[in-house]
Amino acid sequence: MENQFKVSGIAYTIYGAFAIIAFVIAYIFGVTQFTNFQSLPVSIFLLINILLAINFLVLLCGIYLLKQNEAVHKIALPMSIIILLSVPFGTIVGGIYLMQRFKNI
Repeated sequence: MENQFKVSGIAYTIYGAFAIIAFVIAYIFGVTQFTNFQSLPVSIFLLINILLAINFLVLLCGIYLLKQNEAVHKIALPMSIIILLSVPFGTIVGGIYLMQRFKNI
């Protein structure tokens, strides 16, 4: 059986990996740039942590889409809607999954 979500799986995996790397670098440089931790806004670290968790779920969804796991669609659908807000690459990746998901409806 051919994997109809192969393109989505590859796109999710690449997007998730690059986004995780970007947010880890932002987190590291965000911590080391400031010497006084009292001056750091907590909301920046909270936002980076939330986005890091979302992108980690996107990476896992991509891997499980490539493995043809049927249960991953319960997580991949909300993740695609969330990453639609990440213009321009997240919009492309989320749109690809949504197009493939609802192609037969």
